[in-house]
Amino acid sequence: MIFRYKIAEIVFEADIRYRFTYNVMKDYLVDDEPARFSIVISDEDIEKEKNLSPYDLNDASYESTAVYRKFIYEVMDKYDAFFFHCSSIAVDNKAIMFTAKSGTGKSTHRNLWLKNFADKVTVINDDKPIIRKIDGVFYVFGTPWQGKENFGANIKVPAKALCFLSRSEKNSIGPIKTSDVVAKALNQTVRPKDPRLMIKLLDLLDGFISQVDCYDLRVNMDDEAAIIAYNEIVKD
Repeated sequence: MIFRYKIAEIVFEADIRYRFTYNVMKDYLVDDEPARFSIVISDEDIEKEKNLSPYDLNDASYESTAVYRKFIYEVMDKYDAFFFHCSSIAVDNKAIMFTAKSGTGKSTHRNLWLKNFADKVTVINDDKPIIRKIDGVFYVFGTPWQGKENFGANIKVPAKALCFLSRSEKNSIGPIKTSDVVAKALNQTVRPKDPRLMIKLLDLLDGFISQVDCYDLRVNMDDEAAIIAYNEIVKD
């Protein structure tokens, strides 16, 4: 069946076969706004996702991923938007993103912020938010693809800080050179094979990194890890 969705203020239609995909995306359903484009998932698209995935999943899961992938390329091309692998939170209506290799502890660090600053923190998306430039400003948007713990909200928050997270016995945070950030950031997004789209992505990343504060955040799993990060990032 064909359903209409609104993600990152972009309305589109998708032909959905499986209830699983419908349930994943249901919080983003709309019915009173015109769609800007349509997504149709073919058997070939699902087979392609099977070949790309390191996991043995069912076709419903692959359909959801195929919708996500097609949406990425469409919005990157026409709407100055890209997905970013991170855990993103809103503090005082400013978005803070924590990115790292899988298994480093992004979600654990997010939980420390919730534990210590619960009244100030809202989780935007714990895995794949979308970052979009609108009128020269980069915003972080919630998406249906929220990670294993399904943490997220359908909200829009101006981007403030990007933290590259790593594990350490001692907690520390410091600025990171802009020249060192692009390659690190590129590893945490979906890189298109189309050279034209790749140039577009690099341009968006360059603008995004120039606009936000970038940090090298080294943490253990103690409360202090969130506290020192909060004091540095939210200092103003």
